[in-house]
Amino acid sequence: MAWYEIINHNLSSIFYSYGKLISRHKRKFLLCPLLLASLLSLGVICLTFENDAIYLFTPPTSRARADLIYMEKHFPVDYDDFIPSRALTTQEKAGNLYITSADGGNVLRGEIISDILQLNAAFQAMEVTIDNNIDRFNFSSICARFNGQCLPEFIISFLSYLNENGDNFLISYPFTVFPNGEPIFLGYSLGGVTVADDGSVVSAQAIALNYILQSGTPEQDTKALQWEEAFTRLVESWNSSSRMAISHLTSQSLSNELLAMTESVMPLMIVTFCILTSFAVTSCIMTDWVQAKPWLGVCGLISAFLAISSTVGLLSACGVAFNQVVASMPFLVIGVGIDDMFIMVASWRHTDRRLAVEERMGLAYSDAAVSITITSVTDALAFCIGAITPLPAVRIFCLYAGVAIIFDYLFQITFFGACMVYTGQREADGKHYLTCKKVLPKDEAPSTSYRIWCAGGVSTTVTAEEGKQSEQIITQFFRKFYGPFIVNPVVKMLVVVLFTGYLCVAVWGCLHIQEGLQLKDIFADDSFARKYYQDQGEYFTEFGAAVSVVLDTNQNYWEKGIQNEIEHITMDFESSRFIHGEKQHTESWVRDYLTFLSETLNTTNVDQELFVQLLRDEFLTRPEFQNYNKDINFNCERTGIESSRFVIKSTEVVQSTDEMEFMSEMRHKADSASLSLTIFSPTFIFIEQYVIIVPNTIQALLIATGCMFIVALFLMPHPVCAVMVTVCIVTIETGVIGVMSLWNVKLDGISMINIILCIGFSVDFSSHMTYAFITSPGKTGNERAMDALHTLGTPILQGGLSTILGISVLSSSPAYVFRAFFRTMFLVMLFGLFHSLVFLPVFLSFLNTILPRKTRPTPEVGEIQIEPSRQANNAYSPIPKDNVEDTQPLKNKGEQSSVCKEHVYILYNDKRISLDSVAIKETVL
Repeated sequence: MAWYEIINHNLSSIFYSYGKLISRHKRKFLLCPLLLASLLSLGVICLTFENDAIYLFTPPTSRARADLIYMEKHFPVDYDDFIPSRALTTQEKAGNLYITSADGGNVLRGEIISDILQLNAAFQAMEVTIDNNIDRFNFSSICARFNGQCLPEFIISFLSYLNENGDNFLISYPFTVFPNGEPIFLGYSLGGVTVADDGSVVSAQAIALNYILQSGTPEQDTKALQWEEAFTRLVESWNSSSRMAISHLTSQSLSNELLAMTESVMPLMIVTFCILTSFAVTSCIMTDWVQAKPWLGVCGLISAFLAISSTVGLLSACGVAFNQVVASMPFLVIGVGIDDMFIMVASWRHTDRRLAVEERMGLAYSDAAVSITITSVTDALAFCIGAITPLPAVRIFCLYAGVAIIFDYLFQITFFGACMVYTGQREADGKHYLTCKKVLPKDEAPSTSYRIWCAGGVSTTVTAEEGKQSEQIITQFFRKFYGPFIVNPVVKMLVVVLFTGYLCVAVWGCLHIQEGLQLKDIFADDSFARKYYQDQGEYFTEFGAAVSVVLDTNQNYWEKGIQNEIEHITMDFESSRFIHGEKQHTESWVRDYLTFLSETLNTTNVDQELFVQLLRDEFLTRPEFQNYNKDINFNCERTGIESSRFVIKSTEVVQSTDEMEFMSEMRHKADSASLSLTIFSPTFIFIEQYVIIVPNTIQALLIATGCMFIVALFLMPHPVCAVMVTVCIVTIETGVIGVMSLWNVKLDGISMINIILCIGFSVDFSSHMTYAFITSPGKTGNERAMDALHTLGTPILQGGLSTILGISVLSSSPAYVFRAFFRTMFLVMLFGLFHSLVFLPVFLSFLNTILPRKTRPTPEVGEIQIEPSRQANNAYSPIPKDNVEDTQPLKNKGEQSSVCKEHVYILYNDKRISLDSVAIKETVL
């Protein structure tokens, strides 16, 4: 016997004994899992939520985060002299507004400006109280200041002047100048600008106001958060004018919206439970009211919920925070649990119902438990591999889902097994599934209505044919119609063509997939935060985030060669298509200081002492150059420069591919420069996900596929099964990735989770059908394909449909995150079902001559007698061959002997034996 057969045989034997053990100790196996789940669920009191989107969807060990730490140390933000272009984060404590005209027209009209000024006055007058009204403060007391004024005083002053002198004031863009000669940059304040040929502004579609607050200390943070809450309430209640359309955002918007979305998905659990309960109950109902097992469908759902509660409780107690992405985990686990339940019930129905309950449990477990063990191991392993990704959202989800799959498996083979024993005993006693009262078999029913609504079970005059389980309608469909249809030569050729077309479309889609999760996609469709980012993308993309280029080592700035190198580096960055190349947009202290030296001394050739002295004592003290104090780090003696930076402005960067290219190009220029540089932009932290998503997805796929092959090689009955499973993984993954790109699903952290899930489900679908084909007793490929479909077609279809139903409630979710989860999971289930029920039977039938058969041994001599069981008058237990004595045909009244062939298995001398070829002597009382 080959090693893979030994492993499979031993697993079957172990689970055969285990199934019988459950039957003997059913109460313990029912109550102990309930007690364990109850204890673990208590950990929910420690449940915490992680709502930091930047943390969840960006790699914590990325280069951007390391550069941020460097910038915070050497170029910290000073809120008493705050310069927006020197900000280190896009999530400053602030109240941010985008104001557009309700009619879509020009916002620089007098009536719109008046409304904006009125709204600003309301913000300035708004008082906030904390500490039981003891501490009262307003915006001016906690605002970030620039040149002694609160932001956004400069744009408010501009609007006030424009409101008073609009007819006599010519606005240029992006720089304009007040009559007093004070310049002002409007690139970040006016959006959707239309400019005339002479450079003057004709109209603008949006105005941005940013009420930036001081933060950093606990007291400042507390006040800032309180003010933001008051800001949000005022904006949402503002209705003094219908001429304005306002979108707003605060530093809390991300976390608040993520929490709200997480909570909003919880009621969908009730809908999912109702849908799946109906589906599970319906799937387990038969016209034989004794064999019907609708309560097992409910128990399967309960088992899945026990796994979910145990997982959340355990991981919460361990300090693993819950988040928006994890909120979709229960829908997945419920689908998996129902799938396992269908496999278990199908294996029970394939046993001979004349056998004792204990024997039927052993036989059912020897098949079903091995199957769900393989799928549970592969699913859990896929999640373990997914947990190595650097994206915390993916890592935490995989941790929750992996633990939940393990718990679901444990509860399936314990709690649900005990439920099977109780329903099996009810069936053996001939009791109605609903009333639990003993009823008559159908052939003994006293009336038609009784036969339709009450009758069921095995007759007291049981025959061999009645020992067979009644087939469900869908099972009969696979045996009588679908099986013969799919092996028709013409249909098989059409399937080959369909599969070829499927692969072509999938590969084409893979080549056109988009990458990255944009911030607006994190929020619900009706979220005010999403509206803010939509306005940003529509009106404020001409000038993107500022980029700091840091000379991070000590340089001899007074030397001509270093000056030329810095100018060359600056021009190299300005030459990028992502950067505004005009010198007026670059804030370079070196350029301006050399111009200052040339105008002051008529030369730039000065020594170190004079260079530093004039820079420190004259240049940086002038009002027009005071901003550069934030860009130069002097040594302790202020006689030398340790590091410095210049700031460039990016252009329109909207698409994720452009953002990734933008960051990569900036870093390439910095890394290849002749001087040591550190380059940083606040947007790099979020863009970093685009860089890692493709290589990490490929890495996870390769590792997972290899691991799945190894697991299948050890747990499945033949290496060919492992090869077929691996092929299915590749083709299903290709289909899912390719088609999801055509369904507006990007390759991001959310879809990456589902791609990892796809590996596990691919194994589930393909392994069941391949195993059934390999172990089929048929001789030709067509016979084996039809037999495999008859055996496992129903539970595979039920399992796939149950998962689709479980996640279907997410299809109408207002959040892209949940819709993307539904779409990718739907594709996984759809393509998995097609592979299992369409492609695999056809291709396996082609390979019939080279595929092995798993032999089923039969006894050499003698007979196997089925004798009455003590449990019920219509349940029987097999007697091993060694205990059978020669008997003559029974002649007494009430006894009969017959020979039958039953498509069931028994354990004979530690071997599974098919009764197809074994003579059975029945003793019927």
